[in-house]
Amino acid sequence: MRVLVVDDELVSRKKMQKIMDAFGECIAVASGEAALKAFGEAIAKEEPFDLITLDVSMPRMDGTEALYEIRKIEKQRNTPRGSWSKIIMVTAQTDKETVTLCIKFGCDSYITKPFDRAIITKKLVELGMNVPAPVLEVHSIRKMVMETIRRFSQGNISLPVLSQISREIDTIINDPVSGVDDLARVLEKDAAISVKLIAIANSAVYRGVDKVQDLRIAITRLGAKEIQNVVSVISSKDLYESKNKQFQDLLKSLWLNSLACAYCCRAISVKLGERNSGKVFLMGLTHNIGCVILLKSIGDNAPDKMEFDKNELMESLNEVHTSFGAALLDKWGFDREFSEVVKLHKWSSFEEGTKREILIVNLADKISSKINFGFLESDIDLTDLESAKTLGIDENTIDGIAEEVKLEMKEVEKIFH
Repeated sequence: MRVLVVDDELVSRKKMQKIMDAFGECIAVASGEAALKAFGEAIAKEEPFDLITLDVSMPRMDGTEALYEIRKIEKQRNTPRGSWSKIIMVTAQTDKETVTLCIKFGCDSYITKPFDRAIITKKLVELGMNVPAPVLEVHSIRKMVMETIRRFSQGNISLPVLSQISREIDTIINDPVSGVDDLARVLEKDAAISVKLIAIANSAVYRGVDKVQDLRIAITRLGAKEIQNVVSVISSKDLYESKNKQFQDLLKSLWLNSLACAYCCRAISVKLGERNSGKVFLMGLTHNIGCVILLKSIGDNAPDKMEFDKNELMESLNEVHTSFGAALLDKWGFDREFSEVVKLHKWSSFEEGTKREILIVNLADKISSKINFGFLESDIDLTDLESAKTLGIDENTIDGIAEEVKLEMKEVEKIFH
């Protein structure tokens, strides 16, 4: 059996290729355009692919477009319907409209991420392909991730309630007639946030000559924009707590990754002269929100000393967290641009006209990993990044931002421990 695997995301592509290598000759490519090229070359050599797996969400040419073009080529060549390549669409979420479109364009089946060999084998058997019998599934962390997503899609999972203070502060900051007293009245609604703000105003990062003991003075010292950033951090901190120690350790690492990404976003935004650095800061803070809620939900329901494969967990999170996180932010009522950032920031190449916020978060996430605050990535090469090129940020500027955020994170870790 000849198989073509198409996925722009490296982890998923390698995982699918490893599974398919057990069934026959497998070629893996990273884009829809590369898929069409490989498909055409295979036909020219009279060695067509028996099976093609197409990731739905890819930059430039997505999976549905590639599917349409492949079927068009087969029709133009008058290939008998029974001799067409079997095509399985791979998606992070079972979006009804996308699935319907794929069926219309001629896919044979679809699977949702995260997947494993048992799922793939079972699907191939259903398609009548000659492969070993499906392996019986055992209890796994992957199944727990999928169950959490299923419960969310059915409305059977209780989501944490996000603080409304961040949004109220944003409204006040954008109101030209509002002042310190208006900001203080909102902040005083939450005693914990007020106390924390005063403590931060007295930290080494912000401290002046006199010790601050009044919220209004703290607001003046920190400034409205920094208040907005700090409140975003404080109000989201509870999301990173779990009753399970194993998952608490992972959530702590994820918390530091989110903070580092947010501060990198702010630094990049300032370098670019962006007006609303506070919005981009919050985008950096929420870029991995899908991972946060999945880990928190699984950790709160898992046995204290549950044994699990950490690599399997990280692979599963990597496959689904962007689509799941985007759906979460939509559910919470965030502006669409926030969910777009979550969904698209992991891409390695971008379409012309991609929003700057997506590029900023992509670059910030890479810098965070480079300075050892990564979560799903490590050993990042910051040279030749498409996001940096498009934003016009050179390597020296990237190095400067990395050093700035490294120093900032040392103090931030003390403040938000």
